[in-house]
Amino acid sequence: MKLQGIIPPVITPLKDRDVLDVEGLERLIEHMLVGGVHGLFVLGSTGEAPSLSYAVRREMIT
Repeated sequence: MKLQGIIPPVITPLKDRDVLDVEGLERLIEHMLVGGVHGLFVLGSTGEAPSLSYAVRREMIT
């Protein structure tokens, strides 16, 4: 697989420490797609992802 184009990291919007803001995430992804990105980089290791609970990380990708 060859990755190319714009693939920005995605922040994890939270309502509380372990509660994903699903509506906020949907709005963010829609905004990025309308802006012309070619892919999304979720749950990277340089942001908040390592400190998120397993449940939140699982919800992010399902």
